[in-house]
Amino acid sequence: MSQEAMEDYLDMTLKEAYSVLTSNTDPWPNSFQPVKKIKFIDQLISYFQEKEEYERCAELLKIKNKVTNELENRKSSDRRSRNRTK
Repeated sequence: MSQEAMEDYLDMTLKEAYSVLTSNTDPWPNSFQPVKKIKFIDQLISYFQEKEEYERCAELLKIKNKVTNELENRKSSDRRSRNRTK
């Protein structure tokens, strides 16, 4: 496979991942931890920044912020639970 074909395939794959992430359904597998979600979203943002597709970056940033907030809420909930059991 040529370099150009590989780049086209990567572009197509990442655009499809973007479509899935920005759909109205929850795309994440149950075992996908928030930290992994954030890392994946960061990689997509970097890719789309290189392509100068800033609208996609903005949408991904909204999703990242939501995941980050969920992670922070989970951490604070875990801390409260631990404090109650002491």
